[in-house]
Amino acid sequence: MFKFASFHTRCFPILSESRLIRVVSCGLRHRRVAEIHSHSADQCNRGDDLPIGVESMTDPTKVQRATALWKKEELMGRINALLKCNPEDSERVYLVNKKTLKTVPPKHITNNIQLLLDQGITESSILNHPKILSISQDELKKKLDCLVKFKDLQDINHVVPFLNISLDVLEKVVEKSQNEMIEHGNRIYYLNAQTGVDVETISRYFATSIRVYKIALEKFKLNLAYCLKHLEPSDIVRHLSVLAYASSSIVERLQMLKNSPLQKIKPWMVRVPNLALEKSFEKVIEKGADPTFKDPLTEVWFENHVLKRLECLLDCSEKEAKSCYDACKGAVSLLENVEQLLERQIKKETILQNPAVLVAKKQELATKVNKLAELVGLRDMNDLIPLCTLKPYQVIKIVNSMNNESFPNNSNRIYYFADKARLQPAEIARQFARRTFMFRIPKESFIENLDHFVDNMDSEDVLADLWAFKYSPAVVAERIARAKRVRGKKVMPWMVRCPDTVLEKSLQLTKENGELLGENETIVEYFGKRLGFNRDITNSIFLKTPSVRNVRVTKVKKVIDYLLEELDYTPHDIAINPRILMHSLHTIKKRMEQLRQIGCRPRSLIIVCRSQRQYDLFVKEWEDAKERRNRALAAGGS
Repeated sequence: MFKFASFHTRCFPILSESRLIRVVSCGLRHRRVAEIHSHSADQCNRGDDLPIGVESMTDPTKVQRATALWKKEELMGRINALLKCNPEDSERVYLVNKKTLKTVPPKHITNNIQLLLDQGITESSILNHPKILSISQDELKKKLDCLVKFKDLQDINHVVPFLNISLDVLEKVVEKSQNEMIEHGNRIYYLNAQTGVDVETISRYFATSIRVYKIALEKFKLNLAYCLKHLEPSDIVRHLSVLAYASSSIVERLQMLKNSPLQKIKPWMVRVPNLALEKSFEKVIEKGADPTFKDPLTEVWFENHVLKRLECLLDCSEKEAKSCYDACKGAVSLLENVEQLLERQIKKETILQNPAVLVAKKQELATKVNKLAELVGLRDMNDLIPLCTLKPYQVIKIVNSMNNESFPNNSNRIYYFADKARLQPAEIARQFARRTFMFRIPKESFIENLDHFVDNMDSEDVLADLWAFKYSPAVVAERIARAKRVRGKKVMPWMVRCPDTVLEKSLQLTKENGELLGENETIVEYFGKRLGFNRDITNSIFLKTPSVRNVRVTKVKKVIDYLLEELDYTPHDIAINPRILMHSLHTIKKRMEQLRQIGCRPRSLIIVCRSQRQYDLFVKEWEDAKERRNRALAAGGS
């Protein structure tokens, strides 16, 4: 009935010899006891693995947990014998009925399955509504007998969701269906014909909105007809309770929604207070202040109104408009600023790439754009729009400062940097807006340092780390020369601004790595050569643990030397657990020495890679197991 061997390692440590008889009374066979002791003895005889012994246990909740596992195994076996379902469906049936299994045996669930199958309920219907299996068998029989009386019922599977409602309510629903004269037989089939939604879905929503059956038939049909003119059929089915409102209220509300800025109307909007529908977004925008919303509907209206206007103004997708709106946090000046920039011939792409400039008030943005237009050497206003994220006084000060200095070809700092580094001026302006000190660096230092960086470094690296420009050209030239002697072409801006000790250490490690790897060898190739694996095997090892690529090769060498030469592990042991190369050699030595002192030489290096808590737990379990084994040997000798 159970596959004990597959889960005994989880359950057995919580069972004691004094409790085994009690567990047997819950369903475990007597013969399992002998198997447990036999397996425990086998574990004790293994030299490297932790033996699992019999421990004392006084917590009754652990026995309940183990019992729950046995009930689950029994239920899974019974379900698989009755239903052709996959493991995921079986697991879902168990989880839904898990609470019921605390008071009833698994046989109760499967008896209900058999009863449903005998009544013509299909396997798919049972799996779609597993909660009905928790109903008592007598009540389930009465509900099934009641359901078959549903007027003009074509298939009992169509009304399976109704089994979840109470018996007295079900009887009233069936009785009402028998007394009604409606096209297609009953309200479920009528709604199916009017909306085109499948019967099973309609039945499911009907079962959760039973009060819809209390509506007078004429009112039900009238409200449904009017809602279908304004709402999506599938939305109506999901919100059937809307049909219970007074017809006049529905007509009035839907008419108001039709005239609102909303592009799509949902049934739940019929149910919100009138106050939420009386606000005008145009009035909110004209106030020039950030809108505050007291209800979700008004906020949805405002957002939809702005998004649709954005899509029209920028001729962009809904996703792009939403991204721009979110970046501006719904600022009321958003639309006016977009219109203003478009009038200035600013491109759609520029606006979408710099949504932060739209947060400013309309007059402030106009002041910044007008001032940028006065910049000497301006080629295209789209290049300078990123500077509009700054305050107006900052933009004025920057433009005045750049206009007072001269660059070759009637240029300025932004265009000079872009031409030298061969990057887009808009990218330069965006980074300069984040690092405004670039406008305050003396012109001579700016030009000289830029020459040093562009000639010896990658342009994108330079732009990403502008702090190096704050150092004098002499320091920059000296640091670059020192780094190039060791690193060759791979020089980074941080080497200019880091402390001298940090640079020296970095260059020393680079030198040692180069001596180990050679000119063109990588750490992956070194790993494979050192352990004797071909390229394919080495690549597959590093795919499992890609972070090892970032470890210094000198550290990798020391760890491999220690494991192979001092501890006599094999290359295969390291290949199985390459994570060990990421750990400190000091920590590895400390743990290995501690394991040696307690008489443990782990077959797998994985325990050395675990967290401190997991490692300490392993050591404690090993020592406890060793002590139990010694007591057992002593008892056997006596």
